[in-house]
Amino acid sequence: MTMSDPDDVYVHPRYLAGSTSTGDPGLRPALDAGWEISHDELGNVFVPAPDQRIRIGYLPEDDDALWKIAAYQQPFATPRWAAAFSTECPTEFITAFTTALVPLHTQDDAFLHEGLGRADDPHPVLSPLTDADWTVTDNWWISETTSPDGLAGAWYRRGALDHNNELTSNKTRWQMWGGTGYASWYAVFSTHTPSRLITATATALADPAPVLRWKDGLRPNDPDHVTITPVRPPAPTPLDILRARRPAPAPRTVAVPRWSTSTPSAPLPRPSRPAARR
Repeated sequence: MTMSDPDDVYVHPRYLAGSTSTGDPGLRPALDAGWEISHDELGNVFVPAPDQRIRIGYLPEDDDALWKIAAYQQPFATPRWAAAFSTECPTEFITAFTTALVPLHTQDDAFLHEGLGRADDPHPVLSPLTDADWTVTDNWWISETTSPDGLAGAWYRRGALDHNNELTSNKTRWQMWGGTGYASWYAVFSTHTPSRLITATATALADPAPVLRWKDGLRPNDPDHVTITPVRPPAPTPLDILRARRPAPAPRTVAVPRWSTSTPSAPLPRPSRPAARR
């Protein structure tokens, strides 16, 4: 049974829940695979693959991209692809991405060469969204998929894009977004990002299950569309019920020796000495 803090709440839909207060869930798939972790004096965290060809950065002291992930043909080359997730992006989406990425790294160079070209059909990659009845709008330069409430979406940008510009800006082939105003978030993926990683992120985005958040750290950005539910205490187990029904043991008694509670009997009179004969 997963234990939760008494101040935790469930938030639905998850794309309006915001980020968690820690990046641990997003880093966990890499750390469990033995990737080494390091950090700088500012609190930025870096987790590279053993061969240095994938690098995951959790960067609270950088710009508004809290997470930056890149893959390289060679450790010191220009990245083959890059992805970034903003500060308010729900952590579950980063976790979905890294969970799919880490095992892909073990499959030769699959993590470098499974991106979708600009002339390909983007709809299968975003099928988790359309399967959840999100709306697709297509035109000659972009294909956008939007949630039923209009507060989250994903798009695929058609046409030629500058590779280096994709690596350093938000003008990328793929983008996901959610929320409004100060609590809005984005996730961007350059052209050569493996399509299965984008599909994994889209699956997490479309998941209808609520997510746990700390109540006092919550930043709901649209109260009319967010449902917040307190976490109920866990149901008692059969053993808990049995313990509750079992009568309390009677107070323990200690046997007291009889002679310690009775009055000592008076001594018997001593027999008189027989009279002396005269």
